[in-house]
Amino acid sequence: MLLLCTQSTLMLITGNIPGFAVLYTVGNVISLLSTGFLVGFAKQIKTMFAPVRWLASTVFIASMVLTLVVAFLLKDAGFVLCIVMCVVQFLALFWYCASYIPYGR
Repeated sequence: MLLLCTQSTLMLITGNIPGFAVLYTVGNVISLLSTGFLVGFAKQIKTMFAPVRWLASTVFIASMVLTLVVAFLLKDAGFVLCIVMCVVQFLALFWYCASYIPYGR
């Protein structure tokens, strides 16, 4: 894991924005898949789109997609926007995780 973190940071420093965005987004997808593996994928999807957290889930998934879109379409010109989208993705993940805590929203 430390090797991947170092690699993604080096990608960011050297300007490989699509590579960084892919690694960052794949990490978030793996975290979703790991919780799905623990509780079951059907239950995971059912709870993701429950009335109390459907908005947080939608924002989180949309931020992952938009991060990849910005990284691949804008490439080097979208460096700052890609970093902003990664921050939005992080905040959306935090909001999504907080939605599982009672009164955490």
